[in-house]
Amino acid sequence: MKRYTSLVATTALLATLILSGCKGFLDEYSQDTIVPTTTKDYSEILYGDAYFKEVALPYRYLDLLTDDVTCKINAEASQSEDKRKTGYGYYTWQDNPELSPTKVLNTDLTWLTLYEHILTANIILDALDDMKGTVEEKAQLEGEAHAIRLFAYFMLTNIYGEPYDPATASTAMGVPLNYHHFAEDVSFPRATVAEDYAEMEKDIQGAHEAFAKASGERNIFRWNHAATAVLASRVYLHMQQWDKVIEYADLALSLNGALRDLNTLPAPGSDEAKKFICKENKEINYSYGFGNIEELINNYAYYFGPSDDLMSSFGKGDLRYNGEKGYFINTTKKNVAGWFAPPKWVITTDIVKTDMSEVTGTYGFAIRSAEAYLNRAEAYAMKGDLSRAMKDLNALRRARITPEHATLATPATQDEVIRLIREERRREFCFEQLRWFDLRRQGMPELHHTYITGTDKETGTEEYTLPAKSPKYVLPVPHTVRISDAVLGGGKATK
Repeated sequence: MKRYTSLVATTALLATLILSGCKGFLDEYSQDTIVPTTTKDYSEILYGDAYFKEVALPYRYLDLLTDDVTCKINAEASQSEDKRKTGYGYYTWQDNPELSPTKVLNTDLTWLTLYEHILTANIILDALDDMKGTVEEKAQLEGEAHAIRLFAYFMLTNIYGEPYDPATASTAMGVPLNYHHFAEDVSFPRATVAEDYAEMEKDIQGAHEAFAKASGERNIFRWNHAATAVLASRVYLHMQQWDKVIEYADLALSLNGALRDLNTLPAPGSDEAKKFICKENKEINYSYGFGNIEELINNYAYYFGPSDDLMSSFGKGDLRYNGEKGYFINTTKKNVAGWFAPPKWVITTDIVKTDMSEVTGTYGFAIRSAEAYLNRAEAYAMKGDLSRAMKDLNALRRARITPEHATLATPATQDEVIRLIREERRREFCFEQLRWFDLRRQGMPELHHTYITGTDKETGTEEYTLPAKSPKYVLPVPHTVRISDAVLGGGKATK
């Protein structure tokens, strides 16, 4: 197993170095390397090299870019480490967000990691005809490889490419497409956004056809039919293809339409309450990644936490956050002045959706059926079917909010329905790394952040603004890519 993984990881690393402009690579492999031959062998390779397990996601900075976070101080923090230094560039929308305030490079590994996943998927798909295994085993492996590649291209395009707009997608700057299943001494130019999404559509279709022939057993730690259908509905939401959104959301919910009803659980914040992202949550279709993002943890003296704007958006009876406790966010108010002095309150906020796998039985992030409900609701609203849109919206709300406050009447206008759905989406997926992408596809609004400077002895603030439709809604490719490849660093779409 380890030698399989080493072989593919090395190949992936070489190819992604080529993507970043590096030319040299090893010419020989160890003669005792075991060559994979069976579906089991290749499944181990795929899981070892192309799945996010309990590791920090390379794009963990995405929420720092949004209006869901603000810079905070915790004077009673258990750890003195300053998390501003790794989050500063993203939170303040710097030209080079990888740099700390003192110009130390915090390398963005997203590009390298996701292109490794793409190459591994390419290797698996190329080897399908020759590997030994049943039809069902091959179909499962094929579906997973397509899903992995789909997710990688979606993330890359929406981090480093321009937002999808049907009117401009054929010329808008996307990310390179790699069709190779081996390392080769070539440079990969950027594709257009239209070309990137066309490739995603091929993977959607490939995954759908393959999973339909697989055994149908769902393992939430591997890509599966239900999870891929949710992701497909997300892709088509960005493409504004409303009928396709509905089609794949329908499929996802037919495979798993569960919602975790918070009304049936212990009171949020109580000792009996478990984390929302946990093995008991049946709406989870796919579980991945490490959920405790250091920059967002209030154990540190300086950190980034939920913004007032986000927290005030939760209404009465909302069990995700009720102004003090919730299954998504908790607020703690502590008097640190002592018994005989006027109170001095330290207020901290804590994101409590998830925890380490030893606590929850799952990884920290998830593809959930809740997204299929909201994707479909928005698609119905865009088509003018306000009744069905509100039906999906209220289905989710009844699982999150106490009965007397959950159900909303259908507004008179389409714009109002769309607004309600998008606001619900913001609350539901806070700190699940969807908000930045939603802001991009919803018109790229102006954003404001207040950054805390100095130390506990003397602090100040600096104000930053991301203008509406700013070019900074597209992140620069990582520094190591920009300095080594004129095409990828040049910022122009090429064919």
